[in-house]
Amino acid sequence: MRRLAVLAVALIAVFGMVVPAMAQAPAPKVTINGLIDQIGTATRNMSKYDIDYGRASDDELYGRTRGRFDIVGEVGRAKAVLGFEIDAYYGQTSATDKNVSSGTALGSTQGSGANAGFDLNTDVNGIIEVKWLYTEFPMFLIPDTTVRLGAQPFGSAATYKLAAYANGDYAGVNWVTRFGPPAALNLTYVQVEEELTGTDFYRTAGVGAPRGEDWAVIASFDFSPFKGLDIKPMYSYFHASGVTNGSARQGRGGVSTAAFTTGDVEARHTIGVDARWTAGPISVHPTVLYQFGSRDVSCTVATCGTGTTTGDADISAWFIDVRAGFQVGPLTLSAMGLYTSGNKAGDNLGDKVRFYQPINTDTSYGADWGTQIYSLGIDYFNILYSPIGGLNPGVAIGYDRYGRMGGGLKAAYAFTPALTLGAAVTAFWTAQKVDTDSTLSAAGGLAPTSGGDDRYLGTEANVSMTYRFAPGVTFDLAGGYLFAGDALGYASARSSTSDPENVAIGTARVRFAF
Repeated sequence: MRRLAVLAVALIAVFGMVVPAMAQAPAPKVTINGLIDQIGTATRNMSKYDIDYGRASDDELYGRTRGRFDIVGEVGRAKAVLGFEIDAYYGQTSATDKNVSSGTALGSTQGSGANAGFDLNTDVNGIIEVKWLYTEFPMFLIPDTTVRLGAQPFGSAATYKLAAYANGDYAGVNWVTRFGPPAALNLTYVQVEEELTGTDFYRTAGVGAPRGEDWAVIASFDFSPFKGLDIKPMYSYFHASGVTNGSARQGRGGVSTAAFTTGDVEARHTIGVDARWTAGPISVHPTVLYQFGSRDVSCTVATCGTGTTTGDADISAWFIDVRAGFQVGPLTLSAMGLYTSGNKAGDNLGDKVRFYQPINTDTSYGADWGTQIYSLGIDYFNILYSPIGGLNPGVAIGYDRYGRMGGGLKAAYAFTPALTLGAAVTAFWTAQKVDTDSTLSAAGGLAPTSGGDDRYLGTEANVSMTYRFAPGVTFDLAGGYLFAGDALGYASARSSTSDPENVAIGTARVRFAF
């Protein structure tokens, strides 16, 4: 009995020590990861600072730096993330030695994409951009569920393919429930604009219109019916009241961003499917999305182009993107094809909208393909028509009201695990003919004056090199040349007829990632 009593006491003592140890919370852990880029770029005819593309040669040569850092605090499966970014040119680029941008007027800004210039002494304040500030944790009472709250990245909430519909960052909620390894439900709520009091919060001294309550939801479902195939069906609804964020709705076809008043509601639905299939050396990645819904617009002479009237426009648009690849040893061959529907030059945009509209791309559509002018490349400050969202191929995906179609071929050869060389050719047309006599504005895009004239946007040729010469350090070198097509033309203050000039870019980048 005594032995049993001693044994019982010993077991109770051990159990008493084990239980608190098991219940004790995991030790907190803090990590920092990120990258620093050092970039040198030369461009010709990019027209980043005006909307007069191809009228007069504009040459640019600069150096700049970017720092991107994420501070991650973790306790078990819960985490908090603060992500911030710094972009600055080498040297003073503003008219005065004030380092930080103070507006958009000539001489007040530090240059496209950056918010500072590192001049002599490089004492710069107020240039940190907060990108992420979110909390992620396992949901109580619901197994295999993770919730993320706050300012966060879209990631693959909508599609596998980069920037096909939702990319970049947003404020809201993300909910992921996993049903075993091959399936997951992804629900996302996006707060685009917040009206706060429900009244005229945006008004100043009674001047200006309220912007309304704008939001979106995205639901997608990942599953793998068999090894090598991933499928993601997706549905999204976007609601905008009055003027909304320019990433979700750009000015196109002469209809400016100011053509929507408080009573104008846009109800945009997007459905479709994204997939990835890999079988040995072959891979295929098709994406098909369809948009439908309605859009109210209140046009005036100042806010709408010729032939556009106030109305309740019917939305019906397509987006199709197919990529394929073949790898044999160190050689990789790839192909891509794109189609987005569009409106004719004579269509009334107050009656029907046939061009595809992503909710947000962060100017990144096509950046995973490798062009340097049609998309963001090694230097992610440069892209065709960067100041005009409706014509910017990384933002709008299509080209103004006219849509876009085309594709390309590329090859990459890994001479060693550290050194890879590549080359590509990509050509695009518009789905509908462009009126090259249109007048262009940053707010409204191309306002047509007659019928369509041309579809050919141009052909871009690229070469690239990637050399990983030290742990964590990569040297990238790339060049691109766009043989401009006539469809890029439009009427301007300098000429009544358009003759687009070719575009060139060359970039070297050293990236240290940790």
